Amino acid sequence: MSIRSVVVLVSGVLAMILSVVAAPSADAAPTTTRVLIIPGQYVGAVPFAPMADDLTSRGYPTAVLDLPGFDIKTDARKIGAAVGRIHREHPADRIALVGHSIGGISARYYLKEMGGHAKVATYVAVGSPQYGSPGACGQDAAPEVCPGTSFMTSLNKGDDTPGKTQYYGVRSAREWVDGHLDGGQCRVTPIPANESLPALGLEHTFEPLDPKIWDVTAAAIGGQCRGRFVTQPDGVLSYRTSALPGAPVR
Repeated sequence: MSIRSVVVLVSGVLAMILSVVAAPSADAAPTTTRVLIIPGQYVGAVPFAPMADDLTSRGYPTAVLDLPGFDIKTDARKIGAAVGRIHREHPADRIALVGHSIGGISARYYLKEMGGHAKVATYVAVGSPQYGSPGACGQDAAPEVCPGTSFMTSLNKGDDTPGKTQYYGVRSAREWVDGHLDGGQCRVTPIPANESLPALGLEHTFEPLDPKIWDVTAAAIGGQCRGRFVTQPDGVLSYRTSALPGAPVR
């Protein structure tokens, strides 16, 4: 065999090997975003089942963590354990945290104080009192969320939105606080009242049942800001700046 023939043969073999190596596996699954919903206080996981089913139907497999919302740090550790399980079972997938009310505070504590921002792609807070809620003052359940506590002061010291996580804030039209964060945040507010639900001033409670909330949450998980992206300097926000008309004065 001539040298030329050997070179041609070797070149052909190398081309075949490279084509096999470069070809994507037929079994390789596309990257998926998996969602964990963190409920607010007292309500448990059941009221969030319709929202979880809706997000799952849109291609975002969703689970609801049945957390009581009574102790922020305890719930944050459980969020971290759930995130860790997803990473072990689906290492190529992204993770989104959707927290309602106090659940959004537990999720943000995990992101900021426990390094969770390195593991979570998207954070959506629905009706979360990011600079505290007067409703927590004097309660046995999560009293640390009362405005001005050492817990809230520490949580909001420095950048509220660390890492590469995308941060979204969603609220209904009637809330005590606006849910704003400093750093970079997409503010999807306010969501008009759901006319199919009772007009009892309980929009905050009914947020997880509102399809309009589901829509903007799904958009956020998909990387779409259905509102306004704001970059806020550190040190500007406080409970007083976040309080809306009708909120108790602290």
